Amino acid sequence: MPTLRSPAAIRYHYSWASHRGGQIAMTIMVKKIPDAWVAIGLAAHFVAKREPFSRFPAGDLIRTLSNQVHRENYLFALDIVANAARPARVIGYFGWALYDEAVAERFAATGVPPPDELTTGGDVIWILTAAAENRGAFFALAKATRALYPAHRVMAIRRKAGGRRVTLDQSRARVQARKISTSAG
Repeated sequence: MPTLRSPAAIRYHYSWASHRGGQIAMTIMVKKIPDAWVAIGLAAHFVAKREPFSRFPAGDLIRTLSNQVHRENYLFALDIVANAARPARVIGYFGWALYDEAVAERFAATGVPPPDELTTGGDVIWILTAAAENRGAFFALAKATRALYPAHRVMAIRRKAGGRRVTLDQSRARVQARKISTSAG
């Protein structure tokens, strides 16, 4: 099972303009939590307060998060502050499954999640749970997940307002093309 490459946690620095005219800066650490039970509790506490997860039956949500944590297919984004008096705060969570191509294609076509037994460590990262307080946390999680699996295809389904289903499919060819253009430029 892949683990985060050294270092065990990745730091990202983000800054953006506030709606009040000032500048906001944040240091975000992306990592796994060593204790699985603590990780499940933190994930449930964070994710359950956000749409669409707040509408999920508790049993389904906890089972999904527990499976992600026990497979080690998850990451947290933590707001790291220089002030030692205030502990790090969870500001994002990503959880995924690794499917083979055929299972992922069927999931994309039908919208029906495969059974847990088909999470066999294939070469498609299927993002099942993505929640973040801000864009910086979301992008830090996306970058760290991509760093774990640089050659994998990334897929997800998102439900838009009105029930419309949108499928994200970032193929390996697109990832390779981006690498080539980045190294050539």
